Amino acid sequence: MRTDLAMESKTAVRTIGGVREETEEKDGVQITRIDVLEEQAAKMLDKPIGRYVTLKAASEDFMDRDRRGAIAKLLANELRAMAKGVNSAMVVGLGNRYVTADALGTKTAEYTLVTRHIHMHMRDMLPEGTPITSSFCANVLGVTGMETAEVVSALTEKVRPDVVILIDSLAAASTEHIGCVIQCNDSGIAPGAGVGNFRTMLTRSLLNVPVIAVGVPTVVSAETIVRESGASETDPKRADLIVAPKDIDAMIKDLSRVLSDAINLMLFGDNYPELEKLLR
Repeated sequence: MRTDLAMESKTAVRTIGGVREETEEKDGVQITRIDVLEEQAAKMLDKPIGRYVTLKAASEDFMDRDRRGAIAKLLANELRAMAKGVNSAMVVGLGNRYVTADALGTKTAEYTLVTRHIHMHMRDMLPEGTPITSSFCANVLGVTGMETAEVVSALTEKVRPDVVILIDSLAAASTEHIGCVIQCNDSGIAPGAGVGNFRTMLTRSLLNVPVIAVGVPTVVSAETIVRESGASETDPKRADLIVAPKDIDAMIKDLSRVLSDAINLMLFGDNYPELEKLLR
């Protein structure tokens, strides 16, 4: 089963020790928190030890401006709980900007407010307590010739943020989760793992700072669609087929605004509206 979602891995395994799970609903959004506590559980779920939070809403909610704002606030609360007392952050957009279904990370990073340059040159313009933020779009190995982990590690060492926030498009094992489930975790991310392109995992131990990974599934494998249709026939050719919705361009646009608003709210809090007017 190809999936980046801990909630799907947990459902597939069902009963398992070393995992704590809780679910609640707020403002029409289902929030599931899964804590992978033991190494054996991590191996069974194929997810590193850490906390995984998913927010699931109706797909039409992401097309409504007010509903997107409500979801962003809920996500900001979860992100804030993962990184308390942050004075500086680096937001990294992962993925390939030239492939629409893989452009969620780069689009989100573009909408994230950055203040590092202003702190360096015009500090008095910013409200007291404004964190130092920067963003970067890492792109993919096939475009840059450099491993994402190499680039992000070098930048982290140079910039030295309190936390690195990684944004990426994810893969799901169910079509019902495409574009309507947001996952964040504090264990890191392996770019491309959900579609079989395994790269070096970006983790706290690699970067030497806390990491938060945020993403939304934008694709499924063709095998998933065949399985959900009830067909039993298998075809090896399907293993390499990855499918995205026909409205993926509009979906990426809406999702990137939800994620960027959540990150901006997490970092800047009540100052976000003022800073948005100043920096946009």
